[in-house]
Amino acid sequence: MVNNKVNNPNLLYPELSYSIVGSAMDVHNELGSGWDEWDYHRAMIESLVAKGHDVSSHERKELIHQGKAVDHFELDLLIDDLIILELKHIRSDFHPVHYTQLINYLKGWEKRLGILINYGMERLGYKRIPYDPIQGTVLHVGKWVELEKRIPVLTERVSIAVDSILQQHGYGYGVNVYKKLLMAELEYLGSTAVFPIFSPRYKALNLGSREIDSILIDSCLLVSVSASGHCASSTELAYLKSYMRQTETPAGLLIDIGCSEIQLKGVL
Repeated sequence: MVNNKVNNPNLLYPELSYSIVGSAMDVHNELGSGWDEWDYHRAMIESLVAKGHDVSSHERKELIHQGKAVDHFELDLLIDDLIILELKHIRSDFHPVHYTQLINYLKGWEKRLGILINYGMERLGYKRIPYDPIQGTVLHVGKWVELEKRIPVLTERVSIAVDSILQQHGYGYGVNVYKKLLMAELEYLGSTAVFPIFSPRYKALNLGSREIDSILIDSCLLVSVSASGHCASSTELAYLKSYMRQTETPAGLLIDIGCSEIQLKGVL
């Protein structure tokens, strides 16, 4: 491992970070913009290996829950078994989905630092993403009490499922990963969990079938998963109520995983 001396106690792995960013700048200066992401990927490997770094490319891991693979991740580069690099070639700044993707990798590989690098613009873009694992807690809000009275067995099962997912996997994955985990856990507990296919209607007009982005549990509870970071937004709530009305589902639940206090918001 390269050990360049950099005196910056506020940064995690400062010497390695600066070496990586230096390589990214060298690659960008040499190649310029406009080439394929794979070209920059190979050039980064060449530059980092020449500096004496250990480089792993396209490592894959499966996310296992209740003995089954529910998702898989494939990172771009892992440097010195410490920092994960995610390379992009986009003509804009980084999007929230890019941060979520990298956090997924940091969780999966149990690493503390990732770096996003963008070769798609005139100037090199990069962003350090530190990750500190935290445990989430679950709050029951909204119409949860009324929901418990109406479907006690199912609400208890959902609450158990969320607790089990937090205990086994912790907090920090993206929304789509938690949807897959929730479906797998509910099926393990004996419920049927699907993304329903439905045709919304306007008066007598059938608007055509499509898959709804909410999970239908045992044909009587429609669950949406969001990551607003606060109480579920009015827009997310409006979406769920619209789905409930059109599918004639009597009960709904909005699960917000956007902060460490994960909210289960009952909707009737």
